[in-house]
Amino acid sequence: MLTFRDATADQAGLISHIYATSWRKTYRGHIAQHYLDRLPDEYWVPSIRSWLSSGQLYGLMVYDDDKPVGCCIYGRGRDEDYGDWCEIVSLYLLPDTMRQGIGGKLLEEVIRLMQLDGYEKFYLWAIDGNEIADGFYRKHGFLRTDDAVDYKIGGEPVRDVRYTRCLLYTSPSPRDTR
Repeated sequence: MLTFRDATADQAGLISHIYATSWRKTYRGHIAQHYLDRLPDEYWVPSIRSWLSSGQLYGLMVYDDDKPVGCCIYGRGRDEDYGDWCEIVSLYLLPDTMRQGIGGKLLEEVIRLMQLDGYEKFYLWAIDGNEIADGFYRKHGFLRTDDAVDYKIGGEPVRDVRYTRCLLYTSPSPRDTR
């Protein structure tokens, strides 16, 4: 049975382990293999601890039968032009739980929670060329934009592209109320 719980800064080691384990499998062919081979489980501990203790970002853990299997970090958009949007900063699962619908349920729960906080627009960054991620985000209503950022990981070029999702609420037209 899947359950969701708020992530806390003192879980940074566990969350970083989930992220590193996921990266090693998910990003083969997208990020330099020598970098992935040396990626320590603790790599994200300082960032995650800072994000979750600052109150500016939130985390939601997903548990499968009380075993932590994934986490999503999210909050108010960090990009200047997207400050009134919700940003999905990261979403990772342990590799043996991928492609079972767990990531989708985690993403939809985060969107539901942020809707309660008044957000109707969401965005995230994903590595360009990752067809599995592209399909996943499109399946959940995100559209790829032309926004991109280039950088290097392990000395090799990587490009992230932005995906957006807008929830539109409309009131019924007079015809619909008859």
